[in-house]
Amino acid sequence: MSQLPAPGDERTLYVLDVSGYVFRAYHALPDLANSKGEPTHAVFGTLNMLRKLLAQQTPAYLAVAMDSKLPSFRHTLYEQYKANRPPAPADLSQQMARVRQIITAYRICCLEHEGVEADDLIASLVREARRRDLQVVIVSADKDLLQLVDKEVWMYDTMRERVFGMEEVKAKLGITSAQVRDYLALTGDASDNIPGVPKVGPKTAVSLLEQWKNLDGIYAHIGQIKRSALRASLIAHRSDAYLSYQLVGLKDELPLELDWASLRYNGPDADALATLFKELEFSRPSEAVPPSPVSVDSEHVTTVARLRASAEELRGAEALLIATLGTAGAPGTLFAMGVAPFVAGTVGAVKAIAMTPAFDGSMGGQEVREVLGPLLEDVAVPKYSASVKHDSLALASIGIAPRGWAFDAMLASYVLEPDRRGHDLASLAERHLNLALRDDRALLQSLVSERQTSLAGDAQDFGAAAQTLAERVTAIAQLAPRLIDRIAQAELTGLLSDVEIPLALVLADLERTGIGLDTDHLDTLSKEVNAQLGVLEAKCHELAGQVFNLNAPRKLEAILFDHLKLPVIKRTKTARSTDHSVLEQLAIEHPLPAVILEHRTLAKLKSTYLDALPKQINPQTGRIHTCFNQAVAATGRLSSSDPNLQNIPIRNAVGRRIREAFVPQSGWWLLSADYSQIELRILAHLSQDPELLQAYRTRQDVHARTAEAIFGVSPEAVTAPMRAQAKTVNFAVIYGQTDFALSRHLKITRAQAKNYIEAFFLKYAGVKQFMEQVVEHTRAHGYVRTLLGRRRPIADIQSSNRNLRMQAERIAANTPIQGSAADVMKVAMLRIHDALREQDKQSRMLLTVHDEIVLEVPEQEKNPVETLVKEAMENAVPLSVPLKVEVGFGRNWGEAH
Repeated sequence: MSQLPAPGDERTLYVLDVSGYVFRAYHALPDLANSKGEPTHAVFGTLNMLRKLLAQQTPAYLAVAMDSKLPSFRHTLYEQYKANRPPAPADLSQQMARVRQIITAYRICCLEHEGVEADDLIASLVREARRRDLQVVIVSADKDLLQLVDKEVWMYDTMRERVFGMEEVKAKLGITSAQVRDYLALTGDASDNIPGVPKVGPKTAVSLLEQWKNLDGIYAHIGQIKRSALRASLIAHRSDAYLSYQLVGLKDELPLELDWASLRYNGPDADALATLFKELEFSRPSEAVPPSPVSVDSEHVTTVARLRASAEELRGAEALLIATLGTAGAPGTLFAMGVAPFVAGTVGAVKAIAMTPAFDGSMGGQEVREVLGPLLEDVAVPKYSASVKHDSLALASIGIAPRGWAFDAMLASYVLEPDRRGHDLASLAERHLNLALRDDRALLQSLVSERQTSLAGDAQDFGAAAQTLAERVTAIAQLAPRLIDRIAQAELTGLLSDVEIPLALVLADLERTGIGLDTDHLDTLSKEVNAQLGVLEAKCHELAGQVFNLNAPRKLEAILFDHLKLPVIKRTKTARSTDHSVLEQLAIEHPLPAVILEHRTLAKLKSTYLDALPKQINPQTGRIHTCFNQAVAATGRLSSSDPNLQNIPIRNAVGRRIREAFVPQSGWWLLSADYSQIELRILAHLSQDPELLQAYRTRQDVHARTAEAIFGVSPEAVTAPMRAQAKTVNFAVIYGQTDFALSRHLKITRAQAKNYIEAFFLKYAGVKQFMEQVVEHTRAHGYVRTLLGRRRPIADIQSSNRNLRMQAERIAANTPIQGSAADVMKVAMLRIHDALREQDKQSRMLLTVHDEIVLEVPEQEKNPVETLVKEAMENAVPLSVPLKVEVGFGRNWGEAH
């Protein structure tokens, strides 16, 4: 396997295809903008790539190449070159200009010439570097540049962490790097609209080049090609092949006129970068240099004697800083813990504690529990953590239930910047402190045995673990005052300390408890679904008039658009799209797309749940233990993963039967408590719309009242289909759907959808006024709040891009409703959890899914726990209208809901 030259190698030049990285980041990352509405996500992605390269490879020589805005010689050769590419979006060009500024501030030599593509500049630079006996690393993912790879030239794709040397080119394409140009000339390139030769795909091209080496060799032996259709195509498209050969070839003799001293990389202009980062609102330190390692003072505690002494030293601390290293899933196994005293804002020596088992066999979890348990469970001693949930789960595995949690770095970051990704400690340390933490996951993998129940290393290995724990504790200590101060300024202290941190402990309990699974039921259902898939596949073949592979996108594309002549709705870079939204629209034209959608839905349910869930049962508990994600959704909603139990479709028959597989322990019941129309009730409270308030206070059917308005009928004339459509309209307004989206959902015209929305706002004028006020407030302040004060910045509210601005307005109007529903749900969970403990109930919460809470209840507690749950949920947060909760019991989740 090819490896890059050693970091800092004096014979190595790194050259970046920066235009390619900007383009990739633009399409790969979610939209991001500063408070002025300037788009920044492509800049941010490119910057991260650059910083990572500088930190890891410390290049001695460095250059970047950028594409010209003007046409190149290839456009002169072939007018249709890149003709299928749409014009660059305005926000991409804007970000490209920012990237140029960043390259300048980093003092990196930039190659850019009018009428010359970056690939040709790179090729010329590589040729000149090789003349000077320099090695070259091309930082790119462009397959055209694989032509340049040789024994001392590599291509490095930093996004996928792949290095392409001569062996990797051969493995990827089946040819040598010297044959890449011929290969591309034969296959063509749809992204650049390079024609190639019809009937010559990758496999055929490789076969031809294996036999005759290059394009000239193929045409010199054209008569020896046995496949008549292939031979005819090659003959008919000879001119296309040689035209393509010219188009894909790289010009490597451009006069670069370089001062080679300018390629030596000597670091950035810190002041210039600081100014740029401030304008772009990137949370990086002003020096903007590659992150530094953490310097810490740590002690390895591996004996009970030292543990007792350490406990005494920790007792006088104002607060304790805690980090754990190990698995945190149920039942969980803790391998090591770092604890440090936090006094007057300073960090004492970090006590890195090894346990279960210790290397000399003298100390394990029991000893740690006996010595440290009382201190960690003392509510009067504040505890600071990177993730309260993770550390609580880890410590619970040795019988310690810490109390007094005062700070959670992940949750603090999340409530401050809910739209940002990367709230883990390593990301926060780099973003706020410019510190580079070790990868604890990689370390753990090297330390833990295959069973994940013991440390596989020796004392030297634990030294690395101890250092990692010490670094994490130190980072928590430095982050805490910064984030706590920002949280206070943003008036989010109560949300963090009274809701999010306590909820993390509740979620830890849910994860540790898990839920039972009836595998026999799933096995039976899987077989039934498999039979249904066979029937649907046969029906697809019948409707198409031929047998085809439903899972082959290109074949499906040909069936829909070439064979059935259905209209092309949208295109990807290389093909006509057959995604879900396209098939939904095509289903109006022909029955085949609808059957394909049904087949896809069933196949996904089978693979995601029916076949996968039994494999995710914990062998020690016999239950499923999902992970609840508290710092992901910008609205404040919880999500779940490994497995995701929140995406099981309730309106789908198979989805409902999947829920039947979730069961309580033997002899117990599952209780499902579900808020009824919580978002509409919150909307009534927030908007104070008289119609909505009256409807809920007098227990009228809100969906029926909306039906009266949009259809213009009396209450007696409202039918079930009318009510169903009105229900869709109600929630469409909440989620800010456009008339186009509503028309597709209801399968009506856009004009009808528009009339429905207008009728809704005419009926509920207070709602319209409320939403307009929210948008105006957001436009003036840049953020929106929920009932509990949760704050969500809306950067694009001032964007010059109309689509981004309108989307931001919809998010602004929806967030107080959806975010407040999330707030109410979290408070309800806290109230239920506390009430169950106070009343000493055996019942326990198992799941939360959207507006539903699922509990496991013994027979004798059914009535009191039902009352407890209803009271906790219906009185979670005082509103102007009553909250209503529907409760059901069952021997499985499906029966209970």
